[in-house]
This record gives sequence, C-alpha cells and structure tokens, in this order.
Amino acid sequence: MRRAEVLIPFAIGLGLFALTYSLGLLNPVRELTSLARTYLTIIPDKTSTYTSMSFEVVTAVIWDQRGFDTFFETSVLFLAIIASLSLISKTELRNIFYYPSTPIVRLVSRVLAPVIIIVSLSVAIHGHVTPGGGFQGGSVFVVAPLIIMLAFSSQRLGTHGFRSERFLLLRALGVSIIGLAGLLPILYSNALSVNAYLFQNLSKPGSGFSYPALIDTPLFKMLLSGSLIIYNIAEYLAVLTGFTIALYYLTIEFEKGGVGG
Repeated sequence: MRRAEVLIPFAIGLGLFALTYSLGLLNPVRELTSLARTYLTIIPDKTSTYTSMSFEVVTAVIWDQRGFDTFFETSVLFLAIIASLSLISKTELRNIFYYPSTPIVRLVSRVLAPVIIIVSLSVAIHGHVTPGGGFQGGSVFVVAPLIIMLAFSSQRLGTHGFRSERFLLLRALGVSIIGLAGLLPILYSNALSVNAYLFQNLSKPGSGFSYPALIDTPLFKMLLSGSLIIYNIAEYLAVLTGFTIALYYLTIEFEKGGVGG
C-alpha cells in the first residue's frame, strides 16, 4: 500500500511532465502569441489608444479588456454564496464544542490578524500597479478571521461585531459598485448624447469617455488607471465578505462535529 501511495503520484507527475513537454509548454524560447504580445505592449503604454494605464497586465485584462465578463463571474460567485448560506445559515450556536488552543497560539493570532488585514488591503489597492488585485486581497483577508476562529472559536467573531447579515449587505454593496461603475459610461452617454461603451475604462477610438487615470497635484501623484482601482476595491469587499461568511458557517459545522467525537 505504501509503495502504491508513492508510485501513483510519481506516475501522474511523470505523465503530466511528458504531456506538457510534448505540447511545447516547457520550451523556454517559445514565442508569445500575437494576442499576448499585443496586451503586453498596449496596456502599460500611455501613448497607445487602447492603453489601460496600468503596469499590471492581468488586472487590466480582467477589468478593462474583459470587464463585462468578469462582472458576471463575480455575480455567479455572489449567487453561489447566497445559495450556500440559504442552506446552512440556520445553524444553531448552541452545543458548540471548542478545541482549546494554547496561549501562544492565541497571542500569535492576535498579532497576525491585523497584519494580515493591512497586507490584504495593500494588495487590493495596489492591484493595478503590482501583482494582486481585489480578489487576491480579499482572499488574503479571509485568513485573519479564520485564524481567530481556529484560535478562539467562531463565537469570537461575534464579540468583534461580526454579523452575517451585515457582511451580506457589504457583499451586495461591493457587487453593486462594480455594476454601477461599469454602467456609468452608458449613463454618461445617454445624458450627454455622446458615444461610450459598457464597462469602458479610459477613452477609446470613437469615445471620449474616461475615468480619471491619474491624480496629479503639487503635493503628490497617484496612478488610478481609470476604473481599475474602483473595481479592485469593490471586488475586495465582495470577496472578503463572501468568503468570511462561508468560512464562519463551515467553522461552526466543524465545531459542532467535535461534540459527537
């Protein structure tokens, strides 16, 4: 049995290596596709008519070149969270078994939780200039309430003001901000009788609509990359609230499972 546990993963890994090698995916001199070359060229180039004014190509592609698609992906995740909560939100908090942690674990959790939250916020806000973004920042944030729940129990979040209803409201707010930011160009177009596109970020050929790309004052300069920073912050809010609620109820189920043990 132990030999099989070693040989099976090894055989799978060897097969995956052979497959990727045969497809040329491991060739270090493999040329970029024309689409990838185009994105890498136009996105950070502020002189390009299709620029996103962003140094982070992935975020620019997700929220600029395919922002309409990304919005529906976020909406699907939102609906999935709602559907899941409708099934498990009736969980009772009584008869919860608590696995006590050591004082060292509790102390480390208290110290790390605020640090994780700060890092997550930085990842989200700077997602248009460095690798990261709203989804990544929200995913980092969730680690903070998770370690608190594991160290102190799920009920500890309630003492800090956590309410699933509030988080659901914040999640709906995040998704709504994304939708409104994408719809604003159309509202602008109808109000001023000019051409604009759904989920448009900066001005494009045939449309002069543009979100502010840069804040330039005598005191400081701040790159906004148009609507990208708005989308990142709203996505950050939507992801952190949704995942926190899901982990909260899963932790309750875990704690309840300890009663039968």
